[in-house]
Amino acid sequence: MQEYQLRYIDNIKEIAALLDVSKGEDNETEKIRRLAAKEKIDDLKKENIELLNRYFFTCLDELHTASTDTIRELEEFGDVLMDWKNNLDCGIYLLIHESLLTLYRFRKDRNNTIKELYKVGMGMYYQNRSVQGVESKLTNSLYFEAEMMFSEAASYLKYFEEIDDEETKGYIIRSLANIAICVRDLKKKVEIGLRVLKIIQDPYYKQLAPTLPWDVFLQRTHQQMSSNRAVMSRGNLSADELAAVLESCQYVFEPEAHKGDPNVRWLWPFYEMEYSCGFVDIDTTLDRMEKLILDADEHTFELSDMYATCQLPIYYGTLLRRNENLRNRQKRLRFLKEAYDKMMRVIMDYPFEEGIDYFNYLMVLIITDYYETEGVPSYLEITSKLLRKLSGISYLRSLKIQKIVVYLCEILLKEDPSFFDDIPFINDETDPEKKKELLKSYGETCALYCDFGLLKMNMERLTHTRNLLDREYEIYKLHTISGHDDLSERESTKIYADCAYGHHSWYNGSGGYPDSYVRSESPYRQMTDVVALVSYLVENYDDSKDIRELIDKEKRRFSPILTAIIMDEEHLQTVIDLLNQ
Repeated sequence: MQEYQLRYIDNIKEIAALLDVSKGEDNETEKIRRLAAKEKIDDLKKENIELLNRYFFTCLDELHTASTDTIRELEEFGDVLMDWKNNLDCGIYLLIHESLLTLYRFRKDRNNTIKELYKVGMGMYYQNRSVQGVESKLTNSLYFEAEMMFSEAASYLKYFEEIDDEETKGYIIRSLANIAICVRDLKKKVEIGLRVLKIIQDPYYKQLAPTLPWDVFLQRTHQQMSSNRAVMSRGNLSADELAAVLESCQYVFEPEAHKGDPNVRWLWPFYEMEYSCGFVDIDTTLDRMEKLILDADEHTFELSDMYATCQLPIYYGTLLRRNENLRNRQKRLRFLKEAYDKMMRVIMDYPFEEGIDYFNYLMVLIITDYYETEGVPSYLEITSKLLRKLSGISYLRSLKIQKIVVYLCEILLKEDPSFFDDIPFINDETDPEKKKELLKSYGETCALYCDFGLLKMNMERLTHTRNLLDREYEIYKLHTISGHDDLSERESTKIYADCAYGHHSWYNGSGGYPDSYVRSESPYRQMTDVVALVSYLVENYDDSKDIRELIDKEKRRFSPILTAIIMDEEHLQTVIDLLNQ
């Protein structure tokens, strides 16, 4: 690789390490360290942008005349940025392979076009993991784009005999199988899996490409098929399709049951399959899961152990939630708390500067499927820890937003005690001092959770590494919907959901996002207005800017009452002082 590429990779890892603010105490020494870390991160980001602009984008612009060595170095750069285990920068990986795909299409280079279709499809798939659990037109189109890449590469199967490069033939087979990972419908996934199994076991194709790893293809196709076991409880599979899923489960999972040190990633689904098929009861299944969780080492970050310490507790909670007769069993609830506590210890100790993709997947799973019930840590409690661990410098930014939000709320409450009375629990409090404290606490938490949806998107390091690309920015905007959906589903956080939903929407409804937020329908709109203005100021203000010009430029975007208060000389300097802290 070239020197700028190595430097960019080192910078990404250093930024990730600097972003972890979860371990230090909130004292003056730690504040000084964090300030130094922020300044270093800003410097590294500027350097990264310069490296990309001076070398990387110039290289892409001149790719049609690039040497073989330059192209090889680009490919090596991309392989380090996104190697399917580590996701250091999937966006730049995608830019590399989208550019190479365009180049090889222009050159009518069939073999390399097939390879790049596969690589672009994989890049899109991993980038789309950021929007798992979010339903929108954009998410559907993102998955469809990836599916089309794999489908086009797979369509070359009809030329399998005439293609003379076996590596290219391997990309065709892998692309055919990967269509399934982009499809939402489980029945269609099974249909694709059946077709792939038939092809990779056909002597005709094996004879045409004898050096391909057909056993590996078979193993991974069975693994992929086994992931469709949820459809076994539904009635829309044919007998052959149902048998195929069961056979794949047997092929993948049963061997682990007889190993002395089985991989939990494959052993647990075998237990789950036995339960789904009625071979064992729910109590046996829960006992098995408890043993896997208890036996796992929480001090290592191997895939099998992390599967047991982090993924299985979420599944355990899901089983309790889905089985009404289990919800009141104190023994099971006590274990769920123990499992959740162990899970959080692992998460809080995790060194994420290497960008392990599976860790990001776990965050999506925990945030989306955490079971909030009596006797376990509330969703508010565990997500507040995740925010501090994963939000890094943005968490510190939220603390600054908190101070200004509280200051404005005190002014508003003083000038108009009924200003926030559309909020039901604020209106219910009649004692002025208690009302003030309640409003302060509510404002602080709204400030902390306004960007909650970004936790699932693995965007924290990315936004501090470089500027977002167009597709990434469109994904980024979905954090409002994602945050609202997850917060609104839990009792401990539902009052903060609208603030996460509407803080990027304009006061007069003429701009911002998402379109689905309707201010007039939200009883929490007054607090959302406050957080929207303050978060904008914290994001955009620095010593070189006049705060009045900053607000005046976006006047229609914010509540006139709030902008009038900030522009008032009596309050302006206090807000500036808080911004400068």
